[in-house]
Amino acid sequence: MYTWCNSAKCINTRSTVSHLISLFGKNRLEFKKNMTPMEKLPTFLLIGAARSGTTALYSYLRQHPEIFMSERKESNFFAFGDESLDCAGPGADYINNSIRTLSDYRRLFDNVGIEKAIGEACPLYLYSEMAPQRIRHHLPDVKLIAVLRNPIEQAFSHFLYARRQMLEPLDDFTSALESEVERKRKHWQPLFQYSQFPKYHQQLKRYYDVFPERQLRVYSYEEFVENPQAVLSDIYSFVGVDKAHVPDFSYRPNAGGVPKNRLLQGLVMKPHAATWLIGQLIPEHFKRRIRDAVSDYNLEKPLLPEDSKDYLVKELREDILKLQVLLKRDLSAWLQ
Repeated sequence: MYTWCNSAKCINTRSTVSHLISLFGKNRLEFKKNMTPMEKLPTFLLIGAARSGTTALYSYLRQHPEIFMSERKESNFFAFGDESLDCAGPGADYINNSIRTLSDYRRLFDNVGIEKAIGEACPLYLYSEMAPQRIRHHLPDVKLIAVLRNPIEQAFSHFLYARRQMLEPLDDFTSALESEVERKRKHWQPLFQYSQFPKYHQQLKRYYDVFPERQLRVYSYEEFVENPQAVLSDIYSFVGVDKAHVPDFSYRPNAGGVPKNRLLQGLVMKPHAATWLIGQLIPEHFKRRIRDAVSDYNLEKPLLPEDSKDYLVKELREDILKLQVLLKRDLSAWLQ
């Protein structure tokens, strides 16, 4: 097993008050003033990448008796802060309903007990330009964990996930890639920027610029799939809990694909009165398992079209080459 690390520079903690206000808003400056030594907030964050095993990793981490993971995955709090959110297009509520106040974010951790580590998982933290600075301001000592997947595979997986969720209206991946500029102009949510989500160098550099190396761990998706226990043991040690714990690996969530039966897929993925009522009686993590089981049964997985692959290799080549330098690892296989 290997872990990717690199040197980093710390930010200047003497930033002017006016600069901090411009970044975080006045209510954010109250955070440290009101913070107590016993504040129940994350000691580690799983920041991404999307479609790289983060949901599976979240489910395994929450099984550890010494770890508290927030029941809500993907609060998006550090991605957007108190920004005004008015995304349009399919699935806009995922962004528009993000947690935006510190008091609401704190409530995610009201049930923390005697756990040694407190965590949250949100892949948008890697994608968001402002998340590293917001996290550094609010949680300067937090541990940060990222899992990176071959970006060409990640982009296609993201498309198949959107198709599975009944969000992507286009059947053709290349057409969806070519629609990114127009969708961004129309203010569709970031999910539809398939070729931009896996620009890992651009995204990780923002974290290495504001956090010291000792606070970051970056793993590959391949090593996580091949040896999840080894990755988890390393993460357990990193966040300060018993590294011998073995979770139940039988649950493999969030497969992507094209629905064979759109009516059935719509029933499990879109709000309905009957499913809403049942959902009020079932814990969130059980609802996810039921949804995933039905959805997986109804999916077929097409192959990545060659024209889409050529488009992505051209778009992502420069970022991959820069990432090799940042992580000091040969990533040439991603370009083949």
